[in-house]
Amino acid sequence: MKHMSVVLLCAALLLSACAPAASGQPEKLTVTVSVLPQAYFVQKIGGDLVSVQAIVGPGDDPHTYEPTAEQMRAMTKSRLYFTIGVEFEDAWLPRFRAANPTMTIADSAAGVERLPLVPTFGSPEGEGEEDPHIWFSPERVRMISRNIAEALETADPANAEIYRGNLTSWLLEIDAVDADARAALAGISRHTFLVIHPAWGYFAEEYGLTMLSVESHGQEPGPEELGKVLQLARDNGITTVFVQKGISQKLAQSIAAQLGGARVVELDPMAGDWSANMRLLAAELAKALE
Repeated sequence: MKHMSVVLLCAALLLSACAPAASGQPEKLTVTVSVLPQAYFVQKIGGDLVSVQAIVGPGDDPHTYEPTAEQMRAMTKSRLYFTIGVEFEDAWLPRFRAANPTMTIADSAAGVERLPLVPTFGSPEGEGEEDPHIWFSPERVRMISRNIAEALETADPANAEIYRGNLTSWLLEIDAVDADARAALAGISRHTFLVIHPAWGYFAEEYGLTMLSVESHGQEPGPEELGKVLQLARDNGITTVFVQKGISQKLAQSIAAQLGGARVVELDPMAGDWSANMRLLAAELAKALE
């Protein structure tokens, strides 16, 4: 009898897990993405029809991040995974597939032209490496968004019309963000800005700016290279040093002091609210380049 009770209990748990929610609400399409800006795009297009998990959270490094056990468990329930080309995906995508063989993996960056990461101070080493921060270009975000909408429609054809309508609204919002950024930068008198980590190359390309980076391929420069960067900064009248959120500001503060008391401004290349972050970036750059 005891054995029979255990069998009945397991059967009851299975049935309850498979049963529809008591609220009668339709089950959401579960989606996993690599970084927070993607989650923002998916939510804009999917609305209430999707539930989104981002693997790399605030302050995490997408180059070296390792998903938690909790994230891997959540992955087993995901219907879709959107890649974007950040470094940790190379090592972890095979494990994601193994954790959930039925999950569809879609490239949200399909067709997006990428920029190379070339050290500003002239070293050719690692010249073929690509910059992963493609979400700082509105034109590329439009393409990413169309890719996301297409994958959502394929996974959930019954709601394809809703996804298409949401995409149309979202593309208009991208246009508005782009216009606001251009308006903010309209009055600048200089075009070169200084960063510790080269996360804003796509923004620079989009708006006709030049990004001068202190780091090269994740490494701090030696004395000779740093001297070249400082001279370029002085030649271009740099008065602001931009540093990414989540890393030590020690190097940025040292460089700011060597530049005669330049400001140190923290920016977040991984912020979840893409629209607000783009407007903030444009405003801070406009202030630095006035």
